[in-house]
Amino acid sequence: MIRLRLLLLLTSICFALFSKAQLSKDIFPLNREFKNGSFYVSPQLTYSVGIEKKEEINIDNTTYNYKISGMGKLGYGLEVGWFQSFENPRLVHYVEAGIAYRKFSGDATHSGTQLFPDFSQIEYKSQNTFDIQTAVASLRAVNVKQLGKFTFLNSAIGANVNYLFSENYNRPSIYPNTVIGSEKFPDQLHAQLHFQIGIGLRLSRQWLLVPNIETPILTAYPLDDPLPPFKFFDAYYQPIILSFKIMYLREDPENCNAPIYRGPAHQ
Repeated sequence: MIRLRLLLLLTSICFALFSKAQLSKDIFPLNREFKNGSFYVSPQLTYSVGIEKKEEINIDNTTYNYKISGMGKLGYGLEVGWFQSFENPRLVHYVEAGIAYRKFSGDATHSGTQLFPDFSQIEYKSQNTFDIQTAVASLRAVNVKQLGKFTFLNSAIGANVNYLFSENYNRPSIYPNTVIGSEKFPDQLHAQLHFQIGIGLRLSRQWLLVPNIETPILTAYPLDDPLPPFKFFDAYYQPIILSFKIMYLREDPENCNAPIYRGPAHQ
């Protein structure tokens, strides 16, 4: 009788361990019911955080002191792509590749004073605006950490290649041509390293929503300036992308090799 109870107890323990190993409680990566890869759609909001710049230059025996104050405006974008998870994830739980359209807008307030040798001066002020549209190709490596039954932390490092296909710059008031000639704007093609972080939510059995905030951390091309902000009218703007990624899980009940995430203890 004792042996039978021990046998039943051992059988129950083995069954519980086997069930735990086979049926993951974690949301992502996937379990055996879904395929390793599927598509995602990500509506986006964009914003450029302006950084103030002050400068003093000499122009034909005069001194020109000026300040540029950047102010971003709300823009928008849309990204579509494919994600691919792994059967035995470690640091990278899935990768995703996408293409996107993004629009960035903002103001650059230029205010300056030109001082002459006779102590007279001329004041300049211009409310400049910019509006650019870009096509973006992205590749990201994503790490996932389970937070709750229906939530997870989503963080990623990725490479973005941006192609600027439309630009509109407006300078309504003139100021010294020497300053205008030295102003910098984004290159038509540039590549950057981006960081992305967000909280994932399981909306239903096959749909995930992952709100993310993303920003560039390094410019890889052009090579002359590794700083990530864009330059408009020689003022710096740090791009911020808020995305609402919707991921679809494709059913595959016959796939016995679908990835299983067994929690931090098995990482």
